[in-house]
Amino acid sequence: MRPSVIVNADDLGLSREINEGVLSGLKQGIITDTSLLIKAPHTQHAVTELRHMGLEFCGIHIDLDERLGWSSPGRERIPRLELVSLLESGSLIEQCRAEARCQIEEFLSCGLYPTHLDTHHHVHGFLPVFDLLVDLMKEYSIPAMRFNPSGYTLLTREDIPLDPKTCDLMEKTLINQGLFYCREMIEGADKIEDIGTELTELVVHPSLGGEHWRNKEYESLSSSHFQYLLKDRGLSLISFSDLL
Repeated sequence: MRPSVIVNADDLGLSREINEGVLSGLKQGIITDTSLLIKAPHTQHAVTELRHMGLEFCGIHIDLDERLGWSSPGRERIPRLELVSLLESGSLIEQCRAEARCQIEEFLSCGLYPTHLDTHHHVHGFLPVFDLLVDLMKEYSIPAMRFNPSGYTLLTREDIPLDPKTCDLMEKTLINQGLFYCREMIEGADKIEDIGTELTELVVHPSLGGEHWRNKEYESLSSSHFQYLLKDRGLSLISFSDLL
């Protein structure tokens, strides 16, 4: 059996350039899935274009940055240790729950079906956020979540690592709740050579124009070298909806 990879583009709706890059990749088949920021400035354009393409299935990219005190470029208002403590014992986690619920319901009101859930800046790497999202996924029948056993690397912020005990707890929770996840997650189109034999989610952030690093991501995905590596590695491109 050929190893499979889901090429999932985050941040759909964040800018017109990102929309154009993601939608172009979907049309070409070099991107197989996307995650929508439902409260982003260009979400309506993204939803309209997905509809025109006949796509009713995609992921929801939950954005809790404002609740956590995070802002661009890479600012964290609350020190990390204090933030973790607040999530574990304060009202902050209930504020996050209410915001996540609001975003899921707004997503559903667009007539889209969420095949998977992930978070802006991978904040579901915090165990309390992970737990509340699992609860909401069961409530709203969202069948799959992004998961990386080794934790999450952030370009402009402190990483969100997972210790072995937390990783094991999260993975057991996903299994016990009947939620699907890829056994491997790799970030960046240039990391395709790192994909092994497990079903892998390759997380990408393409755009046509706009931020240079995002534009380079699109160029990597659309290059002949990327296609060559897919063929050379015997990788099959699929989406979350294919699996579900």
